[in-house]
Amino acid sequence: MKKETSKTEGLKEEFQPTPYWKDILRQFLKNKLAVLGLIILAAIVIICVFAPYFTKYDPVKDMILQDMLLPPGSEGHILGTDDYGRDIWSRLIYGGRTSMLTGLLVALAAGAFGILLGCISGYFGGFVDTILMRITDIMMSFPFLIIAIAIMAALGASQKNVIIALAIVSWPKFARLTRSQVLAVKEQEYVEAAKVAGFKNVRIMLNHILPNCIGPLIIQITLSVGSAILSAASLNFLGLGVDASLPDWGVMLNQGRAYIQTNPYLTTIPGIAISLTVLSVNWIGDGIRDAFDPRLRS
Repeated sequence: MKKETSKTEGLKEEFQPTPYWKDILRQFLKNKLAVLGLIILAAIVIICVFAPYFTKYDPVKDMILQDMLLPPGSEGHILGTDDYGRDIWSRLIYGGRTSMLTGLLVALAAGAFGILLGCISGYFGGFVDTILMRITDIMMSFPFLIIAIAIMAALGASQKNVIIALAIVSWPKFARLTRSQVLAVKEQEYVEAAKVAGFKNVRIMLNHILPNCIGPLIIQITLSVGSAILSAASLNFLGLGVDASLPDWGVMLNQGRAYIQTNPYLTTIPGIAISLTVLSVNWIGDGIRDAFDPRLRS
């Protein structure tokens, strides 16, 4: 009997259920690319946030005209200087602040608005759903960058307007995704029970529906950060974003294109920074997707 009891206890310990979020984290850490992306992104964020500790040059004010267009590896300038004698390393890490802050704010703003509309559309259905989804279809039928350029032309060039423009063109995908998730969740018995209990619609949406849609939405927000960084760099490259004197990866690309044949490092360095950041964000997004979806787990 004692042996049987010990075997039963061993089986209970072996098959003890893992908490949901702990299981998600464990699955995420199994994805080597996702972990690598997290490490790379964390390193980039730390360097950019604490930029004053990683460089002695001011990215705007320190113009050393006798040191113009120094190649990477020059004394005192690890990545060289630009056509105004400014240190490229300092402009790169200070510019990362602008680019990543823009990407994060765009993803959060577009996510908040799109999730709100998608939740309302999927929950109430009928005429409300038809109107909101037709507006979403109209927004998605136009090339997003063309709309962003038009909005920037109307609002003017600034980082705030870049965030507004990209948020306006990015919310439809959140609305579509949220609506599809809400349509699946709202038919569940616990939602019907909440309605019968007399809970208000807002409480049902916030407490019973959205928490059960959170997985795909987190994935979409994560992937949207990388997309927003790339789109913001595109607008800044076209001269429609932040002031040309300020450090930004897109601005650096624009300023370096005049020297692409003689000094290609002026465009290569910020291009690598953009690619590495977007790639790491996408790896993290893929890892989160695989962790949330049991069918994709290895």
